[in-house]
Amino acid sequence: MILVKLGGSVITDKSRLRTFRKASCDRLSKELGQARAALAVVHGAGSFGHIEAKKHALHKGYKKESQIQAVASVQRDVRELNLKVLESLIDSGIRAVSVPPASAGTFSGGKLSSFSKTPFEVQLDLGLIPVSFGDVVPDRSMGFSICSGDLMMEALAKAFRPKLVVFCADVDGVFDRDPKRSARAELITEFDGTSLRNMRRTQARHADVTGSIYGKLERMLVIARHCEKCMIVNGNVPGRLRNAIAGRQVIATRVVPG
Repeated sequence: MILVKLGGSVITDKSRLRTFRKASCDRLSKELGQARAALAVVHGAGSFGHIEAKKHALHKGYKKESQIQAVASVQRDVRELNLKVLESLIDSGIRAVSVPPASAGTFSGGKLSSFSKTPFEVQLDLGLIPVSFGDVVPDRSMGFSICSGDLMMEALAKAFRPKLVVFCADVDGVFDRDPKRSARAELITEFDGTSLRNMRRTQARHADVTGSIYGKLERMLVIARHCEKCMIVNGNVPGRLRNAIAGRQVIATRVVPG
């Protein structure tokens, strides 16, 4: 199996509420359509989720009644994005179906307390492509919490032990400093636990309700233990995803356990 994450920063404009980058998503869908292996897809919520979720502190769970309307609105918005992604994939010939996080997992304390791969497995057995996403989910201790796309990636990697895991980001991979702020930033082609320990926490500020880049990299290191190959590629560069899933050499960061 190939497991692919379409980052919210690639398929949406994260600075503008509910802004879908259709051309980018359509191109990535066409590239995914060339996969010659079983495929599962997860996409981030981007500006369909993070802006309103952060505004109402939904990642902190139930605090006040006014959050409930926001829960409903954010769930509606991320499903709108999911439908747009499904439409893009289907138009590219991919038999995509939606599998929301709460249909496979239960949550407590902002963490995944149980996970069943069955909702994904039954779709794969039919030759369908399951597509999950970041979402607001019921939480047994917090009332509700955020299930990030990265958390779903970890759960699916552990359940299916894929041959390849690809994260599509808006940069070429992991850098020794912020490439959007420094022209001297250098790509780290192989990232492991030592690389993470050497990172300055200030390099990875809290970006959104799903946590810091540091936390995302910690999760990727866990994922790397459950697959043959885990990599981060630039989803904004045409052909990068297509070449990665075809096994060709691409500019990327490979995440390795250790």
